[in-house]
This record gives sequence, structure tokens and C-alpha cells, in this order.
Amino acid sequence: MRANIYHLKTERVAGVMMMAVLKQELDSKRSMELLHQIFGHMSMNTIQNLANKLDVGVKVKERGLAPCKCVACAASKAKRMTFARVPVRKSLPLEKLMVDVCSVSEPTVDGATLFLLVLDEATRFKWVYLMKAKWEATWHIKVLANLLCVRFPGQPCAACIPTKVEFIGGELTEFCGEHGIELTTTNSYSPQENGIMERANGIVLPRIRAMLTTTRLSNFLWGEALLHVVTTLNHLPT
Repeated sequence: MRANIYHLKTERVAGVMMMAVLKQELDSKRSMELLHQIFGHMSMNTIQNLANKLDVGVKVKERGLAPCKCVACAASKAKRMTFARVPVRKSLPLEKLMVDVCSVSEPTVDGATLFLLVLDEATRFKWVYLMKAKWEATWHIKVLANLLCVRFPGQPCAACIPTKVEFIGGELTEFCGEHGIELTTTNSYSPQENGIMERANGIVLPRIRAMLTTTRLSNFLWGEALLHVVTTLNHLPT
């Protein structure tokens, strides 16, 4: 390397184009870093194999290469962090309810292909409702809200609902305003904001598949399996 520019020298040996890297008094880590950048950030294990084998068409004149840390590779492979690194869990029951709708390709005996899952953030208690259409979600939420207000009067209540067509209707907004329920929605294409429900779905759905596989029951019985799974989870410690 001269003037911060890498120089490659090629020479023809026995009809095969061989390539060598020009270095001047570089240590093993610096040599690995140089080769790693020249070969387009190739794996360092592959570079070591190239340095030890001569039958691959490329000859690297270097021995004893030591691995090094490439900051550019680490930065380019980094993934986006979750929305809340340390989320604050609500402490009061019914202080915040999380809502989500999932679809299943196989219809149940009654023809349901959707289910509404409601989760209490503080206690992790769950309610589930089978649905045939998305518009039924608003009706189930209203029924559940009335039930909770009658059974637990005076409890604060807020609902976090994903931004979907079946939830944005003015009927639900008007209902929440009349009953003093704070209604919040998540942003579109941001499942990390509703991560609690995403993890809940990741627990419920695999258990449904496992139950149907173990019992060798038909897939159209997933609704009954769902009700059993949610009831069992509500009686187990979180």
C-alpha cells in the first residue's frame, strides 16, 4: 500500500493468472484486514483457506494470517433494535388491554377463519373470540368492555389497538369516548409497538399446531384447541 492506495500485482504463471498482494512490513492482523477489504469483505476463514491452498486459482503470498475485527461488516449486518429496549409493564389490572386479530386458513366447524385475542398487560390474562369476519371485532371489544366495567367498576382501562380497518371505525371510537376508555393505536407496519401481542401469538399458535399434531385431529378443530390453550395459559403462572 502506497499513499493509502492498495496496489495489486498480477503475473501469469503456467497459463493461470495468479494474484499477489503487495505489502510492506505488515503484521498478521493488518494483512488479514488488507485482504479482507480487497476481496470484498470475504469471510476470514475463506481467506485463510486461500492462503493455504494453491489449487483455487488465486495465490495469496501470506502465511500466519490472524483474524481481525471489521467495523464495517459489523455495522452493515446490524439489525434494528426493538421499539422499547426496557418496556415498562403496567402494574394495575385492566390498566391497558392489548388487542390483535389473527387469521387461519382452515375454517372451523362454524366457519370461523379469524380470532380476536385480547391481553391484559399487567396480569397477562387473555380473552379470545372466534370470528367469521373482521367487522365482528368491534362488537366483541364492546361486549368485553361492558363486561369488565360491570364486574370491576372503578378500574382504569385503556385499550391499545393496532391500526387496522376493522378497528378504526367511528363506532368503536365513539364507544370508548362515552365510557372513558383511552383508545390508542399503533403505527402501520410497526409490529414492535405491539410486541406483547406478537409474542402472545407466537405462544398460542405453536401450541395449537402441537396439540393437533399430537392428537392427530383435523385442522378444522383449531378453534377448540385455541380455546383450550388460552384457558390453560390463564391458569398458569406468567
